[in-house]
Amino acid sequence: MQKDTLLILLVAAGSAMCWWPKIIPPNFDLPGWRTPLVLIALITALGAALSSEGWRWLLIASILGGCGGIFLGFRLWPADGIERSFLPFAIGLATFASILVSMFAVFTGVALRDSKIVAKNRRLLWGAFLVSFAYAPIICCNIEFQSRTAR
Repeated sequence: MQKDTLLILLVAAGSAMCWWPKIIPPNFDLPGWRTPLVLIALITALGAALSSEGWRWLLIASILGGCGGIFLGFRLWPADGIERSFLPFAIGLATFASILVSMFAVFTGVALRDSKIVAKNRRLLWGAFLVSFAYAPIICCNIEFQSRTAR
Protein backbone atom coordinates (compact mmCIF):
# COMPACT_ATOMS: atom_id res chain seq x y z
CA MET A 1 0.00 0.00 0.00
CA GLN A 2 2.78 2.42 0.85
CA LYS A 3 4.30 2.34 -2.61
CA ASP A 4 0.92 3.19 -4.10
CA THR A 5 0.51 6.32 -1.97
CA LEU A 6 2.02 8.64 -4.58
CA LEU A 7 -0.08 7.03 -7.28
CA ILE A 8 -3.23 7.54 -5.20
CA LEU A 9 -2.39 11.21 -4.62
CA LEU A 10 -1.68 11.75 -8.32
CA VAL A 11 -5.00 10.15 -9.29
CA ALA A 12 -6.88 12.37 -6.83
CA ALA A 13 -5.11 15.54 -7.97
CA GLY A 14 -5.45 14.67 -11.66
CA SER A 15 -9.15 13.97 -11.30
CA ALA A 16 -9.63 17.32 -9.59
CA MET A 17 -7.57 19.36 -12.05
CA CYS A 18 -9.37 17.98 -15.11
CA TRP A 19 -12.49 19.96 -14.22
CA TRP A 20 -10.93 23.35 -13.55
CA PRO A 21 -10.37 24.52 -17.16
CA LYS A 22 -14.04 23.84 -17.85
CA ILE A 23 -15.19 25.70 -14.75
CA ILE A 24 -13.13 28.86 -15.16
CA PRO A 25 -15.35 31.41 -16.98
CA PRO A 26 -16.13 31.70 -19.89
CA ASN A 27 -15.69 27.94 -20.42
CA PHE A 28 -18.96 26.81 -18.82
CA ASP A 29 -20.84 24.71 -21.35
CA LEU A 30 -22.44 21.27 -21.12
CA PRO A 31 -21.05 19.68 -24.33
CA GLY A 32 -17.49 20.31 -23.17
CA TRP A 33 -17.79 17.88 -20.27
CA ARG A 34 -16.72 14.85 -22.26
CA THR A 35 -13.05 15.94 -22.28
CA PRO A 36 -12.59 15.97 -18.48
CA LEU A 37 -14.43 12.66 -18.19
CA VAL A 38 -12.18 11.00 -20.76
CA LEU A 39 -9.09 12.31 -19.00
CA ILE A 40 -10.38 11.16 -15.60
CA ALA A 41 -10.96 7.72 -17.09
CA LEU A 42 -7.47 7.65 -18.60
CA ILE A 43 -5.74 8.77 -15.39
CA THR A 44 -7.74 6.39 -13.21
CA ALA A 45 -7.42 3.36 -15.51
CA LEU A 46 -3.67 3.79 -15.92
CA GLY A 47 -3.31 4.31 -12.17
CA ALA A 48 -5.24 1.13 -11.44
CA ALA A 49 -3.17 -0.80 -13.99
CA LEU A 50 0.06 0.41 -12.38
CA SER A 51 -0.97 -0.16 -8.77
CA SER A 52 -0.14 -3.39 -7.03
CA GLU A 53 -3.36 -3.99 -5.10
CA GLY A 54 -4.71 -0.59 -4.10
CA TRP A 55 -7.57 -0.36 -6.56
CA ARG A 56 -10.10 0.41 -3.82
CA TRP A 57 -8.04 3.36 -2.66
CA LEU A 58 -7.68 4.52 -6.26
CA LEU A 59 -11.44 4.37 -6.71
CA ILE A 60 -11.97 6.46 -3.58
CA ALA A 61 -9.23 8.90 -4.63
CA SER A 62 -10.69 9.32 -8.11
CA ILE A 63 -14.22 9.88 -6.84
CA LEU A 64 -13.15 12.29 -4.10
CA GLY A 65 -10.74 14.07 -6.44
CA GLY A 66 -13.38 14.52 -9.13
CA CYS A 67 -16.07 15.68 -6.72
CA GLY A 68 -13.63 17.86 -4.80
CA GLY A 69 -12.38 19.43 -8.01
CA ILE A 70 -15.91 20.28 -9.09
CA PHE A 71 -16.91 21.80 -5.76
CA LEU A 72 -13.61 23.63 -5.25
CA GLY A 73 -13.66 24.89 -8.81
CA PHE A 74 -17.11 26.41 -8.47
CA ARG A 75 -16.09 27.83 -5.09
CA LEU A 76 -12.96 29.51 -6.49
CA TRP A 77 -14.59 30.68 -9.73
CA PRO A 78 -18.27 31.31 -8.95
CA ALA A 79 -20.76 31.46 -11.76
CA ASP A 80 -22.67 34.61 -12.51
CA GLY A 81 -25.87 35.55 -14.26
CA ILE A 82 -27.99 32.87 -15.84
CA GLU A 83 -25.39 30.18 -15.12
CA ARG A 84 -26.08 30.45 -11.40
CA SER A 85 -29.67 29.28 -11.90
CA PHE A 86 -28.72 25.83 -13.19
CA LEU A 87 -25.50 25.46 -11.20
CA PRO A 88 -26.87 22.87 -8.71
CA PHE A 89 -28.05 20.71 -11.61
CA ALA A 90 -24.69 21.04 -13.35
CA ILE A 91 -22.74 20.17 -10.21
CA GLY A 92 -24.94 17.14 -9.52
CA LEU A 93 -24.72 15.90 -13.10
CA ALA A 94 -20.95 16.37 -13.26
CA THR A 95 -20.46 14.63 -9.92
CA PHE A 96 -22.64 11.68 -10.93
CA ALA A 97 -20.86 11.36 -14.28
CA SER A 98 -17.47 11.55 -12.57
CA ILE A 99 -18.42 8.77 -10.16
CA LEU A 100 -19.62 6.48 -12.97
CA VAL A 101 -16.53 7.12 -15.08
CA SER A 102 -14.22 6.53 -12.10
CA MET A 103 -15.86 3.19 -11.32
CA PHE A 104 -15.69 2.04 -14.92
CA ALA A 105 -12.07 3.16 -15.26
CA VAL A 106 -10.89 1.40 -12.09
CA PHE A 107 -12.43 -1.90 -13.18
CA THR A 108 -10.90 -1.48 -16.64
CA GLY A 109 -7.50 -0.77 -15.09
CA VAL A 110 -7.74 -3.84 -12.84
CA ALA A 111 -8.53 -5.99 -15.87
CA LEU A 112 -5.60 -4.41 -17.72
CA ARG A 113 -3.28 -5.01 -14.76
CA ASP A 114 -3.79 -8.75 -15.05
CA SER A 115 -2.78 -8.81 -18.72
CA LYS A 116 0.71 -9.21 -20.13
CA ILE A 117 0.67 -5.68 -21.53
CA VAL A 118 1.43 -4.09 -18.18
CA ALA A 119 4.20 -6.53 -17.31
CA LYS A 120 6.07 -5.88 -20.55
CA ASN A 121 5.40 -2.16 -20.92
CA ARG A 122 5.41 -0.83 -17.36
CA ARG A 123 7.65 2.15 -18.14
CA LEU A 124 5.53 3.08 -21.12
CA LEU A 125 2.39 3.01 -18.98
CA TRP A 126 4.09 5.15 -16.32
CA GLY A 127 5.02 7.65 -19.03
CA ALA A 128 1.46 7.69 -20.37
CA PHE A 129 0.12 8.16 -16.85
CA LEU A 130 2.45 11.07 -16.07
CA VAL A 131 1.81 12.75 -19.42
CA SER A 132 -1.96 12.45 -19.01
CA PHE A 133 -1.67 13.80 -15.46
CA ALA A 134 0.56 16.71 -16.40
CA TYR A 135 -1.22 17.78 -19.55
CA ALA A 136 -4.85 17.15 -18.60
CA PRO A 137 -5.64 20.80 -17.77
CA ILE A 138 -3.75 22.01 -20.84
CA ILE A 139 -5.57 19.58 -23.13
CA CYS A 140 -8.95 20.69 -21.75
CA CYS A 141 -8.09 24.36 -22.31
CA ASN A 142 -6.74 23.75 -25.81
CA ILE A 143 -9.74 21.73 -26.99
CA GLU A 144 -12.11 24.34 -25.57
CA PHE A 145 -10.18 27.15 -27.25
CA GLN A 146 -10.24 25.36 -30.62
CA SER A 147 -13.96 24.65 -30.40
CA ARG A 148 -14.70 28.30 -29.59
CA THR A 149 -12.57 29.65 -32.45
CA ALA A 150 -14.17 27.21 -34.92
CA ARG A 151 -17.66 28.56 -34.23
